[in-house]
Amino acid sequence: MNSIELTAPAKVNLVLRVLSKRKDSYHNIYTLFERISLADHIKITRIARGITVVCDKSVTGRPQDNIAYKAAELILKTAKVNAGIRVEIKKRIPIAAGLGGGSSDAAAVLTGINKLLNLRIPKGKLMRLGAKLGADVPFFIFDTPFAIGRGVGDKLQKLNLNKKFFHILIYPGFKVATKDVYRGLSRDLTNNRGGVRITLPKDWNSLERLLHNDLEAVVAAKKPVIGIIIKCLASSLGRRAIVSGSGPSVFCLCPTRKEAMKARVKLLHGAAGILGKRGQIFIVETKR
Repeated sequence: MNSIELTAPAKVNLVLRVLSKRKDSYHNIYTLFERISLADHIKITRIARGITVVCDKSVTGRPQDNIAYKAAELILKTAKVNAGIRVEIKKRIPIAAGLGGGSSDAAAVLTGINKLLNLRIPKGKLMRLGAKLGADVPFFIFDTPFAIGRGVGDKLQKLNLNKKFFHILIYPGFKVATKDVYRGLSRDLTNNRGGVRITLPKDWNSLERLLHNDLEAVVAAKKPVIGIIIKCLASSLGRRAIVSGSGPSVFCLCPTRKEAMKARVKLLHGAAGILGKRGQIFIVETKR
């Protein structure tokens, strides 16, 4: 086998609580991850030598700075394998949007190279390698639709939630830096060391009541259009919406795909002026 192709799905955070600031300047969190159907496409090919990463036009910067390149470099070094790797990425997940696109790409590269080169690195070790690249990477290697994340999000507990949820997902067309959002947290919030417990949702109504993100107020303060989008979803669809991760993407729940499609059409007319040319509205569902 000379090549392997994989999908790299996005995620949303159904719950995100920031518990405390760590000595390493990161934050301890409690989060409920959901893997969703929006995905990048990754092709990994064995070549004679070196590491090559090719992305579409939506990705800028040096290839060596791409997290997918770093993932390939890390696993080859860890396995002490002198192999050449070419990674081709077709992006569908918006960049720096709170959806874990880069982390998912890195996870796909680690998993793909492990299979392609028959390295036989156990999943647990792959997850630990992934944690060196980014806090969300282990979730995508964990390979489950739903999980609770603790620590910086890398301590994972699988949830046996046999449900499929549908979402309207709105990307407003601009990036938000995660570090800037966490810097904006209040001192009271970051010094909260209490635990968190949630009741697992039985249906989409109970899940909608559960939705929460401690970072939302910070993101909305930095980018007021986020608050406008959330209010738009509430007023036009009657849905509760929240920011995913550190933003700026916003999502809400819909009971069925048909309802989600109707909602998207309604939003395309009502929210066009808010989103601008680069904004996107997706219909997504749980990726099982």
